[in-house]
Amino acid sequence: MMSHDPPCSHDHHGTAHHHHHAELRTASGRALKLALMVLGLFFVVELVGGLLTNSLALISDAAHLLSDVAAVALALFAQWFAGRPASPTRSYGYRRVEILAAQLNGFTLLAVAVFIVVEAYGRLRAPQAVLGLPMIIIAAVGMLAQLLTTIVLARARDESLNVRGAYLHAMTDAVQSVGVVLAGLVMIFTGWFIVDPLISLFIAALVAFSGGKILFEATHVLIEGTPKGIDLDRVAHLMRENPAVQQVTDLHAWSLTTGYNALSAHVVADPDPGDVGHEGLRRDLLHRLHERFSVQHVTLQIEKECAYCRDGGCGGWLRECAPAEPRSGAEPTAHDVTAHDDGKVNP
Repeated sequence: MMSHDPPCSHDHHGTAHHHHHAELRTASGRALKLALMVLGLFFVVELVGGLLTNSLALISDAAHLLSDVAAVALALFAQWFAGRPASPTRSYGYRRVEILAAQLNGFTLLAVAVFIVVEAYGRLRAPQAVLGLPMIIIAAVGMLAQLLTTIVLARARDESLNVRGAYLHAMTDAVQSVGVVLAGLVMIFTGWFIVDPLISLFIAALVAFSGGKILFEATHVLIEGTPKGIDLDRVAHLMRENPAVQQVTDLHAWSLTTGYNALSAHVVADPDPGDVGHEGLRRDLLHRLHERFSVQHVTLQIEKECAYCRDGGCGGWLRECAPAEPRSGAEPTAHDVTAHDDGKVNP
């Protein structure tokens, strides 16, 4: 077994990424706390207003706000919990907790949408009178609150699936509030109280769409789908650009949580890679991957041949996995190396 000190460039990359990730977490935490205060306040305002005006549209919007409050509170808890250190039984720590929270958030939104549809169906069969002017005033104030929340969450929306979910909720709620204002105007001037449940059905559709989108993204992470922005064929092609690489197989990429992607691959290399050696090859491949793709944890196994390929076509779906032509004058030597982006090399 042979061990080397981690290359400085990789240490700097890892440390810089760690600090940047921590800064983003802090920023998103502040944004979530402010959003929680704003949403909590206007949930109470809309719920009381909806009950006083007898507006299902306002009550539906308040129900969505309640789900937003719960989602933001859950996101804050998950963010805190995910910061706990790793352990021998949980070597990646608790990063996935955020994804589980996002999935629960998605299910909650779908449940809210079903509740609104059921209530709207009852009012379509028997429309009820609604106080239009108070409804408009409350909805307008709610719209301003949602716009403020959207602005607060905008800068941190790509840092976490939960923050993105809260951002989408705020945008959706702002659109809902516009719909409630328009419904109030229609009812004031026409007396068509059936508009109230119709607008509620529109709100339910938006809520269901937001919930479905979050649920899809969270499930994609949980089943270890390839992260957005990482094309494995392009990854293999990039690695094959190094003349010492003959074949790339068993290539996988997945996410532990939003913004933390992992990648692993078997690299069949030239038995004699020149002066740089296999350690130099490893460093070059890591540099290429970090420069072109958002990957934070990389594991490369450098070897003379892939035994899995003989057994069952390892990574045969890759267009770039076909072995290169053997280089003239190169004698095969047994040199299997497992290389991680932390700089450790194990034969």
